Amino acid sequence: MNNNRIILNTLVLIGIIITTSCTKGFIPEEEISNNTLTNDTVRYTTHIESIVSTNCFNCHSGNNPQGNLLLENYNQVRNSTENGTLLQRINDVSNPMPTSGLMPEGTRAIFDKWVQNGYLE
Repeated sequence: MNNNRIILNTLVLIGIIITTSCTKGFIPEEEISNNTLTNDTVRYTTHIESIVSTNCFNCHSGNNPQGNLLLENYNQVRNSTENGTLLQRINDVSNPMPTSGLMPEGTRAIFDKWVQNGYLE
């Protein structure tokens, strides 16, 4: 009976780790560089959401987001891009966001293309 409980608890823990992993929605750099930028249309749900999920959710979601900046949905990300400093911070070598360092150039270029496309959802 105890072995079954240990196995069940282990499986639950693995499930939690998998579903909260920061790699959710990861787009390989090669795919970003080769496909997205040649495509005329960048959309939040297709391209931006997975980048934000991977790079921003750890600090900018939940009940106590860093800098009081939530980036959990389209409206929040668009507002921070249009009216805030999101684009500046993701491109700032001395004070980057994420704080671990600049995202790859191709990833950051997707945000620029999204702006050029008119913040399509």
